[in-house]
Amino acid sequence: MRVKICGLTRAEDAKIAHDLGAWALGFIFYPKSKRFITARDAKSIIAALPAAQPVGVFVNQTDEAIAIAKDAGLKGLQLHGDETPDDLRRLRAAFTGIVIKALRPKTEADLRAIADYKGLADFILLDAAVGNEYGGTGHTGDWSLAQKAAAFGMPVIVAGGLGPDNINAAHAQTRPYALDLSSGVEAAPGIKDHAKLQALFAHIKGSTHAAQNA
Repeated sequence: MRVKICGLTRAEDAKIAHDLGAWALGFIFYPKSKRFITARDAKSIIAALPAAQPVGVFVNQTDEAIAIAKDAGLKGLQLHGDETPDDLRRLRAAFTGIVIKALRPKTEADLRAIADYKGLADFILLDAAVGNEYGGTGHTGDWSLAQKAAAFGMPVIVAGGLGPDNINAAHAQTRPYALDLSSGVEAAPGIKDHAKLQALFAHIKGSTHAAQNA
C-alpha cells in the first residue's frame, strides 16, 4: 500500500514519514493553506532527504509551480485547483517529474472530467467535495466514486479524511494506486503527530502481512 503524507512543514516530520515508508511527501505552496510552506524552507527539508519523492501542491499557480519545482527540487507536482488541460500541457513542456491532477467530484457525472487529463497527468487524485474549498478539509470523500473512477484508465489516488483508523478500509474498498493523508496524522495544521504516523504504518504493515498469509 502506497501512501503520500501531505502538508509537511517541518524537517523532523518529513524525515519520520520518509523513514516509515511514505511513497511521497507533500509540500503545499498555496499561500491560503494552513499548511503553507515557502520554497526556501521546503528546499532545505528536501535536500536532506535525497531518496524521497517530494511533491509540490499548487492551486491555480501553474507558472509558479514550474519555478518552485526547479528551485526546491520537487520530483512531482500536484495541481489542486481549476487547472485546464492546456495548463497541464504548458507545465509538461517544462517539467519532467510526475504530475497529479486533483478533482473533487460530487457525482458520478463529475468523473467524466478525468478523460480530459488522460495523457497529461500521471495520476488523478480524488478529494472530498466541500463547498468551495480546494482541499485539506479533513472530510472523507465518497469512496464509491473512487471505485468507479478506475474505469477511466488512469491511476487513482484517494484523499480526504484518511487516518490510521480507516486507512485499510479505504484501501480495501477503493483499491487505489495510493492514498493521500494530511489532517488524519496531525497534531495541528502542518504539524504531524509522530505517534499517529507510526500507528498508520503499523496498520499498513499489519494489513499487508495478513494479506500475504491469507
